Amino acid sequence: MPDDLIPGAFVDTPYGRLHKPLPHGQQLLVLFAAFCGGPALGWLVGQVPGDLSEGARTALYVPYVLVFALGYAAWIARLNAIAFDTIGRPLLVALFWLIVRRQRPKSAEDVLPSREKLREMAVRAQRAGASFFPASWPVAVATGLISILFDSAMSAGALFMLAATSCVAWGYLLAWLGRRGWLPFMKGE
Repeated sequence: MPDDLIPGAFVDTPYGRLHKPLPHGQQLLVLFAAFCGGPALGWLVGQVPGDLSEGARTALYVPYVLVFALGYAAWIARLNAIAFDTIGRPLLVALFWLIVRRQRPKSAEDVLPSREKLREMAVRAQRAGASFFPASWPVAVATGLISILFDSAMSAGALFMLAATSCVAWGYLLAWLGRRGWLPFMKGE
């Protein structure tokens, strides 16, 4: 993104707030911290009082990594849809008119997105970074239900709330990072 597109930390546009992303090196550090933070949070939740087996403790690492992976997968899918809507659809329409009616576009501006359309696309792409939060809910419910099966000194309801709430909080944190451009956009195939 050009630096003049976002002069400060963010700019309010008609489409929403566009945050200035971190430089790529810092994004990779945040990505590494987010990737390692999931198992660390699983380890922390696995320290609940009681005789949790090693398998149960290890099983508590998985949901946070799953929230990370599912959130990124949803983000990539949304980015691909945004790119197709903004860039691919006009190209396909131009190609259709070229083949069927033998009409060429009058200019490249008829096919390529304008600067304002690119700004809208950037806002939509950053908003798509919030995909981690909705991805965390089904994982949180499943994690809470599975944690009830663990033998612990905590009550089943308290353990359910701890596991489910921490999954949702992890999804919210990742969504917050993604929405502000602190996580790098992953490239789809």
